[in-house]
Amino acid sequence: MSCCGQGYWNIQYNPLLNLNIAKWTRAIAFADDQLIAVKAATVAEVENFMNMEMSKIKKIVQRNKI
Repeated sequence: MSCCGQGYWNIQYNPLLNLNIAKWTRAIAFADDQLIAVKAATVAEVENFMNMEMSKIKKIVQRNKI
């Protein structure tokens, strides 16, 4: 758990847990870990899809300074 407490943790990470992800993507969270899984037909598609999802995550992380 966060050294700042559960409330702060929820404020900081809720946007990541409620991320609007594409249908080919799954977000799984447990404790302080988050997994983003992408399903596609080729490795190139997986890379492309993951880059799109990571772009969304990067914006949230930068905005929340985490």
